[in-house]
Amino acid sequence: MPTALVSKQFIAGFGDALQSVAARCGQSVSFLTLRDDGTPLPRADCERIDCIFLDRDIRFTPPLAEGYKKALDAAANVKWIHYANSGIGQQYRVADLDARGVILTSSTGSNAEPVAQTGFTGLLMLARGFTTYIPGQFRHEWRPLRGEALPEDLRGQTLLLIGVGAVGTVFAGYARAFGLRVIGVRRSPRKDSDPVDELHPPSKLAQLLPRADWIVICCPLTKETRNLIDAAAFALVKPGARLINIARGEIVDEAAMIEALRSGRLAGAALDAHREEPLPPDSPLWDLPHVIISPHNASASKGNEKRCAEMFIANFGHWLRGEPMFNVQHIS
Repeated sequence: MPTALVSKQFIAGFGDALQSVAARCGQSVSFLTLRDDGTPLPRADCERIDCIFLDRDIRFTPPLAEGYKKALDAAANVKWIHYANSGIGQQYRVADLDARGVILTSSTGSNAEPVAQTGFTGLLMLARGFTTYIPGQFRHEWRPLRGEALPEDLRGQTLLLIGVGAVGTVFAGYARAFGLRVIGVRRSPRKDSDPVDELHPPSKLAQLLPRADWIVICCPLTKETRNLIDAAAFALVKPGARLINIARGEIVDEAAMIEALRSGRLAGAALDAHREEPLPPDSPLWDLPHVIISPHNASASKGNEKRCAEMFIANFGHWLRGEPMFNVQHIS
């Protein structure tokens, strides 16, 4: 009988579904959960944990998050951990777990639509003049766009998509539906299903930046992507281009971005991710025109909990049957 450490919220909403999967494999599940105040589990309980689902309600409840870290440290026999986000949280010392042979899986793709929708909303707000209309509304000003201020048609513009994974794939579909030409940047080779007009390796980025009216960052933060969009990159950007970041703040050199916005080389930006979070009150980004700030909340959606739970439940069945699992993360 496998023992699963899960949240009370998961048991209430999805416990029966997990038991059904186990029953089809001729087994049943023993559930362990923490008290709301995060009181550590007895060591004997921790040592019988086979799998852990690090759910979203744990991440956003500090006492539970700390309690789960302690349980994980004491779970000497844990075999598999599923994380409810697209990546595995470094706060759980995942490199040590990976080295021990613990299977690590994530919920990559569960929030792809909400994240892409948030980013594309920012694109439309910038493209259609809402960064002028909304400040005017607060000042009670009636300011139609006329003459040189008229927005350019989106159809026919070029969008450079840095990262064509789950989020980037959804974003590309939205962009092409609006008539944009999508150029993707990704390490892995092109697949027939990729919804992009061109796909290039990261080594071609410097040649692609001058072509882009829109630069959209959807890639993970890695050693290679940290400060990928730096001062040298901004110097290559087409004057008047706009930037969307729905990935990680550290991918962009923030000081160089602010300078590009002030100089007009960048005509605007929609930023959900920032180098320092929360964004400091004295950051110039708050007050720059045509900059949209959101609090790293692009994935917010009431449907995420169900999608993440369904991924865990599906992988639970694969795990019990000894089948290959999906969204396996390799940290080492």
